[in-house]
Amino acid sequence: MRDTIDIAKKLVSKQPVDSWEIYITSSESFRAEVKESTVDSFQRSNLQGMSVRVIKGHRPGFSFCSSSDPQNIEKTIIKAVDMAGVMPEDDSLGFTPGRKGSSEHRQLLDEKLLGMPEKEKIEIARIIEKEAYDFDKRIKVARTSGYVDSITRVRLINSLGLDVQDEAGMSTAWVELMAEDAQEQETSYWFDQVRNPYMLQPSMIARKAAGRAIRALGGKTVKSEKLPVIFENTTASGLLGVISSSFVAENHFKKTASPKVLKGAELFSVKLDIIDDGTEERGELAFGFDGEGIETCKTVLVDGGVVKSWLYDRYYGAKFGQPSTGNSRRGGFETPPTSGITNFSIRPGTVSLEEMLKLMGNGLLVTEMMGLHTANPVSGDFSVGASGFKVSNGLIDHPVKGIAIAGNLIDLFGKIAEIGSDFEFFGNIGACSVLCESIAVSGS
Repeated sequence: MRDTIDIAKKLVSKQPVDSWEIYITSSESFRAEVKESTVDSFQRSNLQGMSVRVIKGHRPGFSFCSSSDPQNIEKTIIKAVDMAGVMPEDDSLGFTPGRKGSSEHRQLLDEKLLGMPEKEKIEIARIIEKEAYDFDKRIKVARTSGYVDSITRVRLINSLGLDVQDEAGMSTAWVELMAEDAQEQETSYWFDQVRNPYMLQPSMIARKAAGRAIRALGGKTVKSEKLPVIFENTTASGLLGVISSSFVAENHFKKTASPKVLKGAELFSVKLDIIDDGTEERGELAFGFDGEGIETCKTVLVDGGVVKSWLYDRYYGAKFGQPSTGNSRRGGFETPPTSGITNFSIRPGTVSLEEMLKLMGNGLLVTEMMGLHTANPVSGDFSVGASGFKVSNGLIDHPVKGIAIAGNLIDLFGKIAEIGSDFEFFGNIGACSVLCESIAVSGS
């Protein structure tokens, strides 16, 4: 990586541009899945690439390559310069002012991930599968049981003196299985994500997935009505993920966000705090700096139900006259940076799920939703299939399936009466179970 940076820096410095930026990333990944205790699939990959951005006369240029050969690097730089010659002028363009260093204030790449033998990684998947089958004889099929990890290293430099680098790694194990009883089938999935693979809990993953599938057997519908609903942390994370796009300034600029999510708006329940935190180690998108080299940070977006901020990268911050919040995102070296969330989460409450069931009394506990991707991020309207449990007198009554839940996401987050303490990250979305009042449920 160092040699590539030196070559690219020397070549781009000779070009007739006002400023330049070089982004280099390398990634390693390992993935294995087992079936009936044998390895069903196995993949190991390494990828390295470089992208170049230039500004010439307020015009942007971008290009990339996956080769460290000097000739290819030079061609890539020339392509970026040529692109700048045909792009429209944009006064909001610019690169991050200089600072140097690596992000050593936290350990995002655990040494134990670097040293863990592959056979031990595969063994984690085997243990999960075996313990899922051992949990209950009604567990008939483990569709997939696996382990995956990834390591990413990035270095970013520009002509303004910026020179930063960081690295991060994450390990995940999972199982998806099916339970069957009296010709009825139910599927379930659970996972665990950590930075130290030795902290994965294969027994917990197996028990959680198997228990969820078994408990879902025998489900029946309920009558259509409006009633209190607890969205379990798994489903709350999905709802939160949909609404997250309306906190990104770029989406407001492009009119693809809810126009209701305006700074100062009292939109949500007073119980609700929402945070975006690129430094949160439990979330999979933690990193020392964003796609433009700006240090990541914690941004409070909703405080007591009131919208306090949007998320900005440097470019759209300039459009709105705001500083960057460290939310420039890169999907890889093949694409220029855009803006987006990092680790987006609800601040947890102090009430356990069991206590929340008692507070609700009678209602629904929703543990799965289908079709949430169809929700409209601009209007907030949604109508999705759901399953879970009927709750009577604060206790689980029976499994529920074949229902639909409809409403508006903005209104739903405004109806939150209580927030649970069962906080977990699901990828880069952190959520707890939430109790919402008066939700429209369609059943029989």
